[in-house]
Amino acid sequence: MASTPTAIQPTTPPQSLLSQDDFYVPAYRVLLKGKDQPQLVQDILSVTFHDSLTDVDSVDLVVNNWDPGEPVPGQEVQGKFRYHNTHVFDPWQDIEVWMGYYRGRGRSDLKQMLVGEISSMSPNFPASGSSTLTVRALSFLHQFRTQQKTLQFRATPSSPHGLTDSEIAKNIVDVIAADTQKKLQKIKIQMLQSEVDANKKLNNEAPHEYLEMHNQYPIIFLLQRSRDIGYNIYTNDVTDKTTGIRTVTFHYQSIASIERPTYVLVWGRSLISFQPTLQTARQVNSVTVNGWNVQTKKPISETVTRADLVKKNEKIIAPEDLGVVENQLAQKREIVVDRGFKNPKEAKQVAEKMLLQLAQEMVEAKGKTIGLPELRSGSKVRICMNPLDVDPSRPPQDRFSGLYQVTETTHTISESGYTTDFTCRMEQKTVT
Repeated sequence: MASTPTAIQPTTPPQSLLSQDDFYVPAYRVLLKGKDQPQLVQDILSVTFHDSLTDVDSVDLVVNNWDPGEPVPGQEVQGKFRYHNTHVFDPWQDIEVWMGYYRGRGRSDLKQMLVGEISSMSPNFPASGSSTLTVRALSFLHQFRTQQKTLQFRATPSSPHGLTDSEIAKNIVDVIAADTQKKLQKIKIQMLQSEVDANKKLNNEAPHEYLEMHNQYPIIFLLQRSRDIGYNIYTNDVTDKTTGIRTVTFHYQSIASIERPTYVLVWGRSLISFQPTLQTARQVNSVTVNGWNVQTKKPISETVTRADLVKKNEKIIAPEDLGVVENQLAQKREIVVDRGFKNPKEAKQVAEKMLLQLAQEMVEAKGKTIGLPELRSGSKVRICMNPLDVDPSRPPQDRFSGLYQVTETTHTISESGYTTDFTCRMEQKTVT
């Protein structure tokens, strides 16, 4: 992994990565305004991609900002600044970043990491050493972070059983469109009803009687929700040259049919470092929601326990799964008050969501592995702290071996090679 990163141009989008043993030279590709930039290859010092379940994706480029030039006799300072006084990395430029490996014989295996726009440039002028320029780019989706809102998605007369995830996504896109069009007139933002109908049919989407977005940017809620349920969201952005009207079409598709590997990471082999944290301070046995019916004003009280979540096949870890004995004094209850609800079922759904969020925080971890472009937030990793834990048919030997959901990743290509840092939370102690 000590190879210097190489900027190359792939021929076609690569197929799914199937093996962790086939790594050669770390490689990247950076396009500005849709064009490769071969003149930047020697000056890009590092490429870092970051994603999470709760925010838009970003990329940071660290670029050499100093040109020594030819020596000039009698000139006190030799050379000049290379990029920060030019328009090469000006904000609002379209940018596309790919990362992966060059595998020899002209074969490249790069994955598209980000399509977005440059949002900032920050030159650094140190007391010693050469000047560098840090360029940050954000996914195009960041443009739609217009206003934080609280929205409830409920059953309606036209949808008495509630809304499916695709219908909720379309409602959110409609909200984004309304907010954006207040500022920009020549823009049309849409999600096609035909795709919503196709998702409902192909994926057997179940309706939700109640789902709440609380004080969030709609686009962030949509991103988080899509990753939580295993959907992929992307956009097509087309501008009509005649009318100047920009049409942004959101696409919302299940990734269940797309092969996405669950990586088996073994400590001392593919897992470079791992730091799990077992925390019990915020763990509770139950959540009680006390509120009132918004129509009748009568009180509502609903309680959900860990046992209720287990019955619903929710992926949570109990203290006994980790060999921890929970004493009676530690068995706490979370109580939530001052909320209005449509009915007791809605209150119970809120209690379930809160308890699930708390339960999923019992074991959280940070890890580092070799560069895996397909390891993204929402992915699964099976952590094996003991080599014997690789066999899924045997009970794990180590307390922290198990199946984790990745919540955040940072991919870095530099002169040190390509590594992926990730944060995750344990979902299952055993893998079936």
